[in-house]
Amino acid sequence: MDNELKGTEISSGKGDAALSEVEELIRQTLAESKISAPAENKEKTQIKEEYKATTFSSPTPKPIPTQPQPLAAPIAQPVSAKPAAPANSYDATFNEYKAGDIVRGKVVKVDQTGVLVDIKYKSDGLILPGELSEHPYASVNEVVKVGEIIEVFIEKLESKEGYVILSKARADNERHWKTAMSAFHNKTLLEGKVLQALKGGLVVDCDGLRGFVPASQVSKRAEETFDSFVGKKVPLKVIEVNRRQGKIILSHRLAAGDKEKADYDKLLSELEVGQVKKGKVVSLKNFGAFVDLGGIEGLVHLSELSWKRVKHPSEVVKLGEELEVFVLGVDKVAKKIALGLRQLQPDPWASAAEHFKAGQIVKVKILRFAKFGAFVELGHGLEGLIHISELSKEPTATPEEAKHPDGTPLKIGDVVDAKILRVIPDEQRIGLSIKQVQVERERQTLKEVQTSAVEDKKVTIGDMIAEKERARAEREGLEEAVEGGSEEIPT
Repeated sequence: MDNELKGTEISSGKGDAALSEVEELIRQTLAESKISAPAENKEKTQIKEEYKATTFSSPTPKPIPTQPQPLAAPIAQPVSAKPAAPANSYDATFNEYKAGDIVRGKVVKVDQTGVLVDIKYKSDGLILPGELSEHPYASVNEVVKVGEIIEVFIEKLESKEGYVILSKARADNERHWKTAMSAFHNKTLLEGKVLQALKGGLVVDCDGLRGFVPASQVSKRAEETFDSFVGKKVPLKVIEVNRRQGKIILSHRLAAGDKEKADYDKLLSELEVGQVKKGKVVSLKNFGAFVDLGGIEGLVHLSELSWKRVKHPSEVVKLGEELEVFVLGVDKVAKKIALGLRQLQPDPWASAAEHFKAGQIVKVKILRFAKFGAFVELGHGLEGLIHISELSKEPTATPEEAKHPDGTPLKIGDVVDAKILRVIPDEQRIGLSIKQVQVERERQTLKEVQTSAVEDKKVTIGDMIAEKERARAEREGLEEAVEGGSEEIPT
């Protein structure tokens, strides 16, 4: 027992020497990592080292324990990390950054010396004036404002003054290149403003992304010049991206075609039967008028131009005229649109029965001939039909053979009297007859002649009676004269 104690005392002295070396090594390690070792761990380490030294310097070796000894240093438990805030929230705490990262921050101060940005780091970020924008500017306030959330590129995590050095210009540049690459691969359209016209093409700006449109890729009319594009916004399509050379080539011609197609499909999908749209007459054909609805054309058929029958669209509309049309039908598969103009006008057939009744004699104007008769204008915006069998009292094979009572041929434009035979507003039909007017008038004339003849005949009988009375009187006078011996005999 005494020997063991003595051995322990000796090994204690050796353990102190070994412990001092270990402590020195720990101090150096802590100095390099700038982390202070907890006092409790130092004590436990010292106890552990002493225990180890005593064990190995003991004269009688002891068996190695199968379970950890109470004096052994406890295994360090990992420090639980603080739950991270949602990645898409500005209030998220960024625990680690590195140079080259692009992060979002809030502008907290703006002056001519630079811009301070809170990026949720241990120190604020600083944007120097030269790193604010890729393009020249007159005032810092033109680029950013206090309270604005912006994207910044981390140039350096810590400067001599303790700021994180940031660059908004580089963040914008990265974003622009990503936009260009995305538009190139996805074939999406961009909108750009023409900044400058050159002999070889146009310089454009697409929300900070600058590119060049070669002359061959500019869609223009023959009378247009490149200078006429300056200041205008045009659709663009990325056709080449070369970041190494800092080159972005765009096409206005391809984009214009794609945009027209996209606009056409969008307008077609929005059109519904029953809508009233504004348009412009762009073409007149024998069968109708084409109307541009702002990128998509529809047809107003001849029969839908007016409630009256129309021979040519020019009778109702003019080329270039702006008007409202009614959407009658939309075929989204065949991409055809049927439009109407008369639907927006009062329907004259709604009051047709108020203006015209069967048996009425009206004056009509011959508008046109058809195989089965003639169409006539009645007034109040209505038309009627005189069947070929009702055009003349005399049978005719064609409407052109019909004649007036005086024998002259019936012509388009003639104004004649016609009798209304029927009025059917629901079927938009009014039937008329010229023949019946002629027949009735002939009957009336014959009746008048007969009446006149009867009247003439009655006068003649009276005269005859009077004549008989006169003759009788004469005979009586002659007899008296003979009886009286008169020599004068009346002749």
